[in-house]
Parts: sequence; structure tokens; C-alpha cells
Amino acid sequence: MDMSEPSDLVQDTLDMLLLKILALEPMNGFAVSQRLKQVSGDVLQVSDGSLYPALHKLEQEGWITAEWKTSEYGRRAKYYSLTRLGRRQLEKEADNWGRLSSAISRVIKLPLRLRSLFRWAQADQELNDELRDHLERKTEEYVAKGMTQEEAQRRARLDLSGIEQTKEKCRDARGVNWIQGLIQDVRYGLRVLRKSPGFTIVAVLTLALGIGANTAIFSVIEAVLLRPLPYKEPSHVVLVADRQEPKGGGFLYKDFEAWKSQVRSFENMAAYYRDSGICRVTLTAGGEPESVQGAFVSSEFFRTLGVQPQLGRFFNSDEEAHRAHVVVLSHGLWLRRFGASVDVLGKELQIDSAEWEIIGVMPATFAFPNKDQQFWAPITTNRSWQEAALTTNIDPSNTRLFFARWILVGRLKSAVTVSQAQTEIDSLIARLNQSDPDKNRAPLAVTPLGVHLSGNTGLALFVLSAAVLFVLLIACSNVANLALARGAGREREMAVRAALGASRARLTCQLFTESALLALASGILGLALAAFGLRALIAFAPGDIPRLNEARLDASVLAFTIGISLLAAILFGLLPAWKASQRDPQESLKSAARGPGAPVSLKRTRDVLVVAEFAMAIILLTGAGLLVRSFLAVQSVDLGFQPEQVLAMRITMPAGTPQSRVLALHDEVLERLATPPDVKAVGAISDLFELGGVGNLGLRAIDGHVPEPPDKWTPLIWQSVSGDYFQAMGASLLRGRWFTSQDGPNSPLVAVIDENMARRYWPNEDPLGKRFKGQDPRGHNDDWVTAVGVVRNMRRNGLERESVPHVFQWYKQCEPADLRSSAPPDLVVRTTGDPLRAAASLRALVRSLDATAILSSVTTMKEQLSEQLSPRRFQTSLLGLFSLMALVLAVVGMFALLHYSVAQRTHEIGVRIALGAQRNQVLRQVLCEGLRLAVAGVVIGILGAVALTRLISSLLFGVRATDPASFATVAGLLILVALLACYVPARRAMRVDPMVALRYE
Repeated sequence: MDMSEPSDLVQDTLDMLLLKILALEPMNGFAVSQRLKQVSGDVLQVSDGSLYPALHKLEQEGWITAEWKTSEYGRRAKYYSLTRLGRRQLEKEADNWGRLSSAISRVIKLPLRLRSLFRWAQADQELNDELRDHLERKTEEYVAKGMTQEEAQRRARLDLSGIEQTKEKCRDARGVNWIQGLIQDVRYGLRVLRKSPGFTIVAVLTLALGIGANTAIFSVIEAVLLRPLPYKEPSHVVLVADRQEPKGGGFLYKDFEAWKSQVRSFENMAAYYRDSGICRVTLTAGGEPESVQGAFVSSEFFRTLGVQPQLGRFFNSDEEAHRAHVVVLSHGLWLRRFGASVDVLGKELQIDSAEWEIIGVMPATFAFPNKDQQFWAPITTNRSWQEAALTTNIDPSNTRLFFARWILVGRLKSAVTVSQAQTEIDSLIARLNQSDPDKNRAPLAVTPLGVHLSGNTGLALFVLSAAVLFVLLIACSNVANLALARGAGREREMAVRAALGASRARLTCQLFTESALLALASGILGLALAAFGLRALIAFAPGDIPRLNEARLDASVLAFTIGISLLAAILFGLLPAWKASQRDPQESLKSAARGPGAPVSLKRTRDVLVVAEFAMAIILLTGAGLLVRSFLAVQSVDLGFQPEQVLAMRITMPAGTPQSRVLALHDEVLERLATPPDVKAVGAISDLFELGGVGNLGLRAIDGHVPEPPDKWTPLIWQSVSGDYFQAMGASLLRGRWFTSQDGPNSPLVAVIDENMARRYWPNEDPLGKRFKGQDPRGHNDDWVTAVGVVRNMRRNGLERESVPHVFQWYKQCEPADLRSSAPPDLVVRTTGDPLRAAASLRALVRSLDATAILSSVTTMKEQLSEQLSPRRFQTSLLGLFSLMALVLAVVGMFALLHYSVAQRTHEIGVRIALGAQRNQVLRQVLCEGLRLAVAGVVIGILGAVALTRLISSLLFGVRATDPASFATVAGLLILVALLACYVPARRAMRVDPMVALRYE
């Protein structure tokens, strides 16, 4: 059986006695004291100093109430009486009353505590009056017994166990003493921090850097990764795409039509067309024609995502089947072209020279498949589908030409997991390939939409969040070190306060309050720094980070800032507060009397903090160093062409434009552009920017070789070129020749291939003169194509991706029925000067030749390559910045430690020099002390870096995560910087004047 503590039993007994006494009649405190002595006799000795706290506790519980009245002696006194709740507690009428009385007690306590909190001055004045009345009556009682006035007053005070102590107990009984104590601690803490402006400023700035960096990165993570997508139950929405190429599709549209009735894991399924070249159209509506990006989607698309239009409606399955020209506008296009007019519904919009009816407008928050979409139309109305259906007898839904251009979006049923859906899709693909092996459907991956959209961004943000957390930890270690040094100077103050009765908990609370004030000021400043840093981060970030423009300092970010500030207060404030509270007051007073000097345990603690700072700094610097080396490796990649002074652009003409008109404009533009003296070469290619190609997935026939089976096809990009394309790109011809004017429509088909294709199909042979046939999905172009030239591999589809095999064919040799017969739309112009200067004249030239033609995507090749580097540049720059911050903070921590150590040991150093020690020996000793800490931090940091840098291996290029050169470079740099940080304190120690040091002591 559990037994209560004796003090609890005594307190419970006293409470019951007081309730029984007050049940008779209302009494003031003095009368209660007298009656208590009569009732308890010698069994329960209750001092007056315990009586009043007990009365205040019962009043706080709501068991008694108090009222000021005039006593029988004409004095103003506080009379206590039993409440109904107290009477029930006394009588214990029912077994369940204890629970009821506890609930009622909490309700009654609240207004009493609020009164004590907000009207504390009045409550304290009443307490003073009550105790003064008791003292006066007690004094009179003792005088009546024959004591002198002075002795009676002294005895009355002794009975109360000290007036101030009794007041504190009464305040504790009211349950608000801790709040008043906190207010006192805050006031005192503000005075202390104001008296140490140097420490306060350094600590606030140091912590503000860490808090601000964490807040800025968290606001990005919250917007990009944590904030739910603006769709209904977004966790149920998944994408189904090629396992090897998530941006592609990997299935036939006809398969999708069948899946809708066969697949059981999905509540809804929809498909959209992913070829951005085909989805770019010419739009005319109330202004100049412009080239815009659209999205061609199936009718279930919007319902699958669970979105609603801001205006109007979505198209239905009948409109999709009949290829109806209906369109849903994006919010941006609605604002830009129609001024946000609500009368836009039913109006006609000209897209590719055809009239389309506007049936809806999407909200501003909707941007899918990507933020460039300006409209959504039925999937059967895209240009590629229509041209295939109109110019050939091919069914686009069952043609491999469109095999890799679809992406499926699905909504899982509520009880279905991603893994279950993946299993069903895998078995379905296996059955289809078994029944129809010629189609060779690729394996598909089921990916949550949020994961698909974030891509590698999630890993990059995770690395950055870990980096800023390290910065905050280093900042906290720095401030903790400063606080420990400052605490050593306040040792006498803490000892005096402890000797005067302050408990260890009280001292710890005081020091922790000072830490909380620093953290609060740092949090406010850090929030301001985060606002500035977030704007800079958004401006500097690459455009492919999803929803980055939605990042802002909202309520969740504010809550994070408050939380991280409190965490910082705990991290840097707890250790100094605990250390200060553990010191023995007498020992502290003795050590203060002996003079300055830090205890061995305190010095060891500060050394550990500096080692930890260096260890975390080297982990960050190693990660940043690996990313820098990766960035340099990407920059030094052999492009296979010369991007300097090259201007690239795209000529777009409305769908349905006669082929003769397209070719005439193309030839005229190439001829006119080649005449200016500042133009060295002009050419064109079918797909420079997206590099989607027509997408032959293999060779149907190879002269002298057995053709590849469908399941062994090598990805192959087949593109048409015109003019001096290779010369304009600065490509290198390795063997053979370029195209000539003799390679006409009636000449034998020829092609220029790249190194990859030559090595893939003729690794040990001369590829020149070799013939092959492509896997043309429509059965056209059955003639042999002869390789007449080999060009170096050109990395135009990503600096970090291996170039896939390419076949370049002269555009005039492409058959009219082939989609590649359209004149290559992407122009490449090599100039002698700044290529952007020619952009305006080129645009004017194109418009003068054909008013319906649009010149878009005007950029230099250098800018295009720079854009490909922007994600890596962003990651490297931010991690480098945070690593630099960590390095600076660690160096400052080392400097502060040695500076303080030298100051504390001035007397010791002076004695050693006076006894004959050489100044160079003193210099060497201080340097070795700092170097010892730096080396320890470097060793621990390298071990941590070996383990942690593996997490960023997928972000590296051309360098291993455990690259010895990177580790050695960072370690050497850190030790060198540490030596520089140690030099100033060491020089100060070397210059100590022994006479001055000894005289000071």
C-alpha cells in the first residue's frame, strides 16, 4: 500500500482542522490561530508562519472564501468562512464527489489566480494588512503576558517564521509566485544583458544567422515538400510513367483506354500528352500572335486531380471523341489576354489558325503538368494526333510513334497503396507484352504525384536543411562557449545569491531566462534576415523547383521560428546554467577571492564545444567541396560543339499551314540570314531545345547484321537538319563528309551519324558506307539509308547525361508524309560578335516574310547551357555559403576560447616568463593548444563526413563521395585557418609583461 509523505499527511490534517474550525463561524487569521491551538493542543504544532500559507491555499482551492471586515477590537481584518464546496469536501457526501469537486475546484481557482496575477499589487497589500493585524494582536497578547513591547514584537515575528518568508509561502499557495518570479528574472536578465553589450550583440548576431538560415530554408521546404498539393486528397494521386524515363510515357493510348476498365486499383485514370514541342501552338486573341505551351489531356484529367474551374466547365468524353475545338484557359492567360473578364466564356480563341471555344478558366493555384501551361484541350486535338490521322491511315492510339509521349495520372482508391497499384500495373504490362510482343511496352513506375514533382529537389533541400542545422548547432556552441566564459566571471555573483538562500533551481531559472531573452532577440532578427534571404533565394533559384514562388513567411514558418529559437535557447543556455548551478557557493567564493582562473572541468567543457564546432564545420566544408568539384566537372564536360557566339531560336507556324509554305519560309530565312557580314553560319534542326526527336527506338535492318529484337532496341534519336547546321554549332567531323547540295529528294538517302551510333552498331568496323533502316512506326521510308559522315557526340540534352545515339538526315530527303518533313523549326546562327544583337533584326525578318510566323525561345547557347547548370549552381552556392558561415563561426569560437584562456592565465604566463621561459615557447604553447583542438575536430569531422557524404552521392558528378583529395584539401584548409585564429591570442600571450601581470595580481 502506497503511503503519503509525512509532510503531506500533516498538510492534509491541517487542512481538515481549518475546514472544521471555519465550519463553525467566520474567523480572521488570528482567531483561527487561537482556536487551532485550543483544538489540537500538543498533538499538532502549527506555527503562525504555516497557518497563513495554508489559509491562502484553501482559498485558492475554493474551499474557503475571505472578506474584509472590522473586528471586535475595531481593527480591519480578513475573515475566512467555509464555502459550499469546502463543506462538501469536509463532509465527503458521496464517493464520486472527489472527482466532481476537483473539476469544480479548477473552475473556482481560475478567477482567483487571475486576480492574483493581474491584481497582484492589491493582493500583496491585503496580505500585508492581514499579517500586520496578526502581528499587532499577537504583540498585544504577549504584552498582556508581561513581555516588553520590543520583546513581544520580536516574539510575534518569530512565530510567523519571518514575515517575508511567510509572504513567499502565501504567494506560492496562490500558485502565481512563479509568474512573478519570472517577471523578476526577465527584468534582471534585461539589466544584465544591457550591462554586457559586447556579449549581447555577438550572441544575438551569431544566433540570428543560424535561426534566419533555418527559417529561410524551412519556408522553402514547407512550400515545396510539406504543403499539400492544391488537389482533392493529393496523397491518393499518382503518376504512371516509364521507369527509366519518368518524363516520358511508355504506353499506347489504346492501352490506356483498355486499362480504365481493367485496372482495379484506381478510382479514376487520365492521360496527357507530354511532347512540349507538339504542345506548343500559335495563339491569337486580341493582340499579337504568340507561341504558348498547352496541355492536351483526356476528359477524366480534371476529375482525377479533383479540381474545379474558376469559371465555366471542363470538356467531356463526347467532345474528346469528336475532337471538338474547346479549350480551358489558365488563370494567367485569362488575365493577360482577356483582362480577367467574366464574359470570356463562349468566346472564340484562335489557336493555329483555327477557332476554339473557351469553355472554362482554371484558378491561379492550378499549374499542372507544369507552370508553363497556358491552356488545356482534348487530347485528340493535338497537332501530332491530327496530322497522323489526316495525312496517313495510321490510328494514333495504337502507334509506336506515340509510344513514349503519354503520361498517366491516376487516383488510387482509398484502401489501395502505391505498392499494390505497382503490382497490378506490372502484371498488366507483362500480360500485354506476352499477347502483343511487337509493341514491347516498357515497365512502368507508379509514383506519388508529390514525389514526382519534387524529383531531386527533395534530396537537395534535405542536404541544405542539414547544412543550416549544422550552422545553428555551431552558433549555439559558440554562444554557449561565450556564456561559459561569462559565467566564470559571474561566479562570485552566483555564490552570493546562493548564500542568501537562492536554490539551484532558482539560479538555473535565472540563467535560462537570460538565454531565452537572447534567443527571443535572435529569433526576431533571424526572422528579418529570413525574409531578406528568402527573396534572394527565390530570385537566385532555378526555375524547375516546383511551387518555390509560393514560399512565404506564414504562420507555420513563424511557429517554426519560435520553436527553433526555443531550441537554440535550450542548446546554448542549458549547459552554462547547469554548470553554474553545480558549483559549491563556498568554493566559488574562495576561488573568486584567489583571483581569475577557470576550473578544469569548465575548460574541458569549452574545449569539447570548440572541437564539436570544427567537426561540424569540416563535414559541411567537405560536402561543399565535393559539390564544387562536381560543378567544375560538369563545366568541363566535352560538349562536342562550340557554344560561344551561337544564337538559337524557334520558328513556329500555325498547324495546318501548307507544307510548301513552311518549306518556302524556311529556305528564305536561311538564305537571308546567311548574307549579313557578322553571320558566319546558319542552320536548322528539328528539335534543338527539347530533343524529343521523332523517336525511332531501334534499327529495323542493318546491312550485314542481324537486326535487334524489339526487347533489345537501343534508344535512338533521328533528326532532320538543314543549312550549315553542323558548322553553326561548331561540331567536329571525325570521318566522312557533311551534307551537300547533291543530297536532294531524288538522291540516295544519306545520313550523318554520331560516335555513339558508330560504336553501338559497328564497334570494330568503318561505319562509312554502312546501310540501315529505321524502325519507322508507319511503314514509310523503306529505303536504305547510308552513313556518309561521323560527327562527335554533342551533349545538348543535358550536360550530366550521356548522349544517346543520333542519326541526322538532310531535311529534303525526308518523305512528305513523314512528320519530319516539316522544315526544321529550330534555327542556329553563329555570329562574329554578340549574338543577341542579331535577335531583333531576325524577329523583324521573320515577321516581314510571314506575319503568322512567330520567333520564340530566342537565347544563346551559352545561356541555355548556363540554365542547365543552374540547379547545380544553386545547390553548390548555398551549401558553400552555409559552409563558409560554419567556418567563420568555428574560427571565431577558437579565437574566443584562446583569447579568454590567455586572459585567465595572464598571471601564470607572467610568472613563467619571470622564471626564464622564452617568449617563443609561450607562443608555441598557445598555438599547440589551439592546433590540438583543431586536429581533434578535423579527425572527428572526417569520420562523420565519410558517413554523411554518401547521402549526397546522387548529387555528385565526376567525383566519388569519399574522394581523398577533397577530404585532404578541406582538412588542410581548416587547420591553416585554425592556426591563423590562434596566432593573435598567441602573440598577446607572448607579449605579456611579467611585472605588470604580477603587480596586477
